[in-house]
Amino acid sequence: MSVTATKPEPVNIQAGELRQARRNFLVALEPVRPAVYRYCRRLTGTVWDAEDLLQETLVKALSDASQRHEPTSNVEAWLIRIATNTWLDTLRRSGRTAVQDFSEPGADVPDDGAADPLTSLEVESALEHLLLVLPPRERVCVVLKDVFRYSLAEIAETLDTTAGAVKSALHRGRSTLATARAGGSVPADDDGAAAGSGTKPPQPEGHPELLRRLADAFNSYDIDAMVSLFLTGGRTVVIGNVSETGHEEIRTGSMTHTFGPDAAELYRASVHSYDGEDVILLWERPKDAPETPEVVADVLRLSGALGEPLIAELRLYFFCPEVLAEVAGGLGLPFKTNGVSYF
Repeated sequence: MSVTATKPEPVNIQAGELRQARRNFLVALEPVRPAVYRYCRRLTGTVWDAEDLLQETLVKALSDASQRHEPTSNVEAWLIRIATNTWLDTLRRSGRTAVQDFSEPGADVPDDGAADPLTSLEVESALEHLLLVLPPRERVCVVLKDVFRYSLAEIAETLDTTAGAVKSALHRGRSTLATARAGGSVPADDDGAAAGSGTKPPQPEGHPELLRRLADAFNSYDIDAMVSLFLTGGRTVVIGNVSETGHEEIRTGSMTHTFGPDAAELYRASVHSYDGEDVILLWERPKDAPETPEVVADVLRLSGALGEPLIAELRLYFFCPEVLAEVAGGLGLPFKTNGVSYF
């Protein structure tokens, strides 16, 4: 006797309502977002890794918020806790670094009122790169205490440990930083790229040429040429907002939205090197006011396909104000930011 399987009814997911709810959530977090990005930046060491960590933090925060009974009293601390745990979990899963548990403090650890050996060193600016020599947990403690001015109790709560253990980690981290700043040798740590050393995976041969071909297609407003540079299953990702897979979605989505006849702005692409990587900057000015000075409105990075001179993924940072400010501002170029979500 044969049984005919019945096809399940499609689930009616109201995508528009979900996007609106997510947008409302992102807009509500805008006041604290720069501080959380700044924290992610100090942990990871690169603008790109910081934005990835921020986006993963926001995704987890939305899920967590939807399950909370009471409102969150300190939103910044809540997001920093999520970012910390996300970063440490990523390091553990990578297997390329050891994330040690906190040890209890020894007798030689100064109390909280002791003079901070780094007070006069302007930790956030002067030691930005030196922070990367620290093991993960010590890095978290130093950033939260000496950059964000959290109390020992607040750091302990964030890390699910004791104030004494935080004090011990701070003592070790500050001593290491003081030695590094003085030019001395510091213990080798096996963090590598996983802890945010600023390394990036090697790009396939021909990556710079592929980037320039895409920029040329942008400047020619040739949507067919743009789409032809992608793998059949290639993707575009407007970070934090939308993704498109395949030629048809890319053509009718971001490319037509940006370069189609109904777009309200004119765009020009230029290739720049930032932090050792070639990226595309999109310059924008109103179509109905072409005399208006153009400004950078987007940063684009691409990942090439292995074995083929085609784009596997294009990442657009249009709705990442901190990335735009850091990259364009760091290059000394005028820029505008665009909020955090489609309106």
